[in-house]
Amino acid sequence: MPLVDSPSLFTEIRDWLEILYFVSGFVMMILFGFGLWQLKLAKDQISLAKDQLQTSKNIFKTQSKRAAIEAAVVECRRYSETVVQDSLALDKYCKEHEITLFDDVVFKKTEDGFSIDPSDVKKEDVVKLAEAEDIVNRYINGLESYALFFLSGIADENIAFHTNAKEFLESAERGFKIFPFTNIDQDDAEPIKVLYFLWHKKLEAKRLKIEQKNIEKKLSGYKDKSIKPIGT
Repeated sequence: MPLVDSPSLFTEIRDWLEILYFVSGFVMMILFGFGLWQLKLAKDQISLAKDQLQTSKNIFKTQSKRAAIEAAVVECRRYSETVVQDSLALDKYCKEHEITLFDDVVFKKTEDGFSIDPSDVKKEDVVKLAEAEDIVNRYINGLESYALFFLSGIADENIAFHTNAKEFLESAERGFKIFPFTNIDQDDAEPIKVLYFLWHKKLEAKRLKIEQKNIEKKLSGYKDKSIKPIGT
């Protein structure tokens, strides 16, 4: 009798194992699908985080650009209210005391920068100008702080360039003429020189581009004609 029941038990166990195998496969499919869904969800979250980060960067960039433009406008206004006014005060002082120092100093641009020849300056003019030390210091300090503001990247340098580059170059050249007669530290003068050379080159490039356009315009209407020799 036990010999007859054994195959039946084996068959029953096998059937249960097959059922368990089928169920485990089904469960694995569910777990695999759930895993894929979680993976997709994670990818979506990462993608969303990247988009949010890029949006934040764009917002920060826009705000920084707006702030730089606003700072440039404020600094250009301050330049007119301080440096320009100090320049006018210096002009007035020189006229009242008959100082011709700025006319007597020879300023020349060179390939490497510029040269200053103060040999024609009268000694009495140097003594008189020394009495206006407060005006001179305000004037030079104003040029230095203005230059540092844009060289540091705090304000939009292009806005300032298009606003008062020519005026700054003239003011800087005037300041350079005073340097030989003052105790101004070279480190204080360096920012003025850096911005001066930067804007001088940009203005020169702008001038050359205009000349180039004019030359190209003239050449566009020119036709090369030649007279052929007889018999050719």
